[in-house]
Amino acid sequence: MTNKLSHIFECSDHITEKQYRTSRALFILDGCASTQIFTVTSGAFLSGLAYLVGAGTALTGIIAALPTLMNTIQIFSSVVYENRAGSKRITVEFALIQRLCLLMMLFVPTLMLGARISVAVIAVLYSCAHFCGAFINTGANNWLISLVKKERLGRYLGLKDSMTLVASTGGSLILSKILDAYRFADQEILGFRIIGILCIGICVVDITCLTLIREPENVKHVEPLNIRKAIQMPLTDQNYRNILIFFLLWSVASNFASPFFSIYMLENLGLSYFYITVMNMVASVARIAAANLWGKAADSYSWRLVTLGSIFMLGVAYIGWGLLTKENCIYWLPVVQAVSGVAWGGINIATFRMQFAFAPLEHRVSYVSFCSTMVGFVGFFSSMLGSTFVALAKDIRILNIPVDNIQMVFILSAFGIIASALYSRKIKEK
Repeated sequence: MTNKLSHIFECSDHITEKQYRTSRALFILDGCASTQIFTVTSGAFLSGLAYLVGAGTALTGIIAALPTLMNTIQIFSSVVYENRAGSKRITVEFALIQRLCLLMMLFVPTLMLGARISVAVIAVLYSCAHFCGAFINTGANNWLISLVKKERLGRYLGLKDSMTLVASTGGSLILSKILDAYRFADQEILGFRIIGILCIGICVVDITCLTLIREPENVKHVEPLNIRKAIQMPLTDQNYRNILIFFLLWSVASNFASPFFSIYMLENLGLSYFYITVMNMVASVARIAAANLWGKAADSYSWRLVTLGSIFMLGVAYIGWGLLTKENCIYWLPVVQAVSGVAWGGINIATFRMQFAFAPLEHRVSYVSFCSTMVGFVGFFSSMLGSTFVALAKDIRILNIPVDNIQMVFILSAFGIIASALYSRKIKEK
């Protein structure tokens, strides 16, 4: 048995074309399965779970921001992966731990541990899960890319994202309907238990897919990479420092409000899980549709123009969030979500290209990992600052009009995002 398992995780330089095709298909199936587990342990589902066990708004916001903090581990994982010949074993093992931690969260309300212990258990499980996810993120992406020819990478990633989006949307609609049915019958604990049991089966499919995917032989660096070098290189690179400053400004502004969208929809606006899922679907469809247009604009005009335009548009969308109320959310929220989706379609292209374009080819992994680490560290503390503001700010008025504390967070975040968009003009086209 041990020999068979060892063979499964071995790298190989003798992979047939059929095995390559099968592995690429399995990666798509893995994405479709894993997205179900991530969906029911994030966003509105996470907010509902946290509220169910007794977490307040500010504490729920801090829990929701933990994945951002866990991104700081990427600078260490890049060193581990770059000094290994293969990444499959560690990726599959950490992925299994990640999925199990997320699934256990769904059963915490069933244990009746009391509010403080339940909140603490959820926070620990959520942190462990996203620690594992952040650690394997770089290696998993490298493993995926190694299975796709360069000239087909764009089409494959587009297909994978589209299939994952369809699976995510369909699964979210079904799972949110199930949870709503139990929520309105005052049996929300049972609802989380039911979707937890369903996701156990999905997890088995997910990990099975990852285990069956083949991995080509990778070559380790001749000169081993260490932490000191991974940190020193991007900091001493004058061109890349400008990129770091932009991303830090962007991270502070966007993460100040990021934990509160689902909380606001669920608690302040009183929307159902199903309606929130439909609104998230509107944003996702708009993002996919707009990404192609943003990409053409970047090729025909300038990626810097795409950066400025898309981030500025997101700032406008955040202002729209600050204007949402129970009275107008039914017709205003779809517009705000659509604008957000279009903006994110451009932001994803622009920020991805910006990180890689300014990094030297031979050290891209360490440069991008360091940037992600800094963004994660600053972003988490920005989210904590937002949570502190929500906890302390009371009786806010603008022009003598009362404003909810979370609405004020959205507005402050919007101005920060617009400021980071304006700063992006200082970055010269490369």
